[in-house]
Amino acid sequence: MTNTERQVPGISWAELQTVLLSLADTPVKQMMVNHLVGGTRKQAAFLSPEATFREILHIGAALLDSGFQPSESDMKSSDASCLSSPLPQ
Repeated sequence: MTNTERQVPGISWAELQTVLLSLADTPVKQMMVNHLVGGTRKQAAFLSPEATFREILHIGAALLDSGFQPSESDMKSSDASCLSSPLPQ
C-alpha cells in the first residue's frame, strides 16, 4: 500500500476555507465559515489529528444541513464571532 492510500491528502487552512465556502448556501453560513475555520485552526494545536478532522467534518455537516438556517442576528449576538481572527494568507 502506498503512502497516498494510507493518508488523506494535505490541505492548507485557506484551501479548506475555500472548500467550505463553496458548501455554504447562504450569506450567513458564508460568514460563519471564517469564524469556524479560524477557531478550529486555533484548537488544532491542542487536538489530535482525528479530533481536528472530526471538527472539520462537523463544520461541513452543519453547512450542508438544510434545516440549519441561522439568521444574521445569530451571528451578531455570538461572542465567538468576535474572537476569531481571519486566516493568514
